[in-house]
Amino acid sequence: MDATLKPCPVCGSKAELKEAHYLESERPYSYVHCLNEACTLNHNAAHFSASTEAKNDQDAISAWNRREQIPVMHH
Repeated sequence: MDATLKPCPVCGSKAELKEAHYLESERPYSYVHCLNEACTLNHNAAHFSASTEAKNDQDAISAWNRREQIPVMHH
C-alpha cells in the first residue's frame, strides 16, 4: 500500500491518517483529515470501519487520494 497522502483538495494543506476505536466497542476505524484547522475537511472526514485496521487505513488513504483537486481560492 502506498501511504503517501495527497494534499487537501480544498485548501492544499497537508493531510494526516488517523486511527481510533469507537467508544462503545473495540471496533477500529480510520480516516484522513486536513491538518489546516480552518479548512472544512479538518473535521469532516469519512470513517472506514468495515475491516481490520490495515484495511481501514488502506480504504481511507485510497478514498482521500481519489478526491478531485479543487483549485485553491486566494482572496
